[in-house]
Amino acid sequence: MGEAVRLPSMPSFTRLTILCCTVLLLPSLLDAGFYTWKDKAGTLHFTDSADAIPAAYRRDAQNSDQGKDAGAGVLAKDTPQRIVVHFERQDNAIVVQAVLNWNLPVFFHLDTGASCTMITGEDALALGLDTGGRPTVKGYIADGSMVELERAVLPSLAVGGAEVHNLEVVIGKMRLLGMDFLREFHLTVDAGGGQLVLERKKSDREREATSVSEEKTRTRNELENQIGQIELAMKAKWSFIEELRSDLREIEEKKAKAETVLNDARQRTRFEGSDISVDGSTRRSIEKYEDAIARLDRCIEMRKNEIAIQQKQVEQLQGKMDYYESLIMKL
Repeated sequence: MGEAVRLPSMPSFTRLTILCCTVLLLPSLLDAGFYTWKDKAGTLHFTDSADAIPAAYRRDAQNSDQGKDAGAGVLAKDTPQRIVVHFERQDNAIVVQAVLNWNLPVFFHLDTGASCTMITGEDALALGLDTGGRPTVKGYIADGSMVELERAVLPSLAVGGAEVHNLEVVIGKMRLLGMDFLREFHLTVDAGGGQLVLERKKSDREREATSVSEEKTRTRNELENQIGQIELAMKAKWSFIEELRSDLREIEEKKAKAETVLNDARQRTRFEGSDISVDGSTRRSIEKYEDAIARLDRCIEMRKNEIAIQQKQVEQLQGKMDYYESLIMKL
């Protein structure tokens, strides 16, 4: 595993700075739920994170909730918690493969300095995207010139297992994967392994209320208590099984001894029917040991049946414990 490093933004000659400190972009920024504030010199700033506002200006910062998530896209529900995406390097840039609208594979330059994701005009044409009369976006590129870019809604953009639906993108001359797609993830790069790691952030919708958290804790404690009781019951079952097995071995040893004595007695009667008389006590001894062996056989069968029953109960307890543990994993 290579060293985890911060994602580099695109080289300056390719970066499109969609979000820049200019009043021309202020309406779209406010629609996206940004904070605005002015420094001592009266310069207007904006950010999508309250933590990025200097402490001295936070009290006077303004926030607009109107259309806060408009155009931001929705993370697909089946997006995994952790996603590993292989990337290639082109010059000083990171390039990842993506799929547009479930059927158009393309390559994006990863740009953490771009707030909006950009696709090409050819992509928009191939997908039949309609700009829908949306107002264009104005922004500055690295040479200081201003450009106007059309906007369109992309039904699906997927990078590996990460998929965003209904993402509003801009249409330009290159493909840039911007922060509007990446904002749901913590990003790291495995430089040695050539892997981009995306870990889902916990959104406000996913944060649990205190009552829910407390109920989960109570449920977890109850399940762990049940598991503890099951473990004790299983331990007692295994102890009983060992006693039965020990008893079984003793009975089988008794049976083996009885069979040895019986065989000896039978050897003494092998001339029965000849002119040699048979000792009556030997015949009674044979009958005695035959009865004893029959009783021992019944005891052996009973012990084996009891062991099987106990083992089945252990399996049932193990299954119940596995189920409780799976419930704990889901909490």
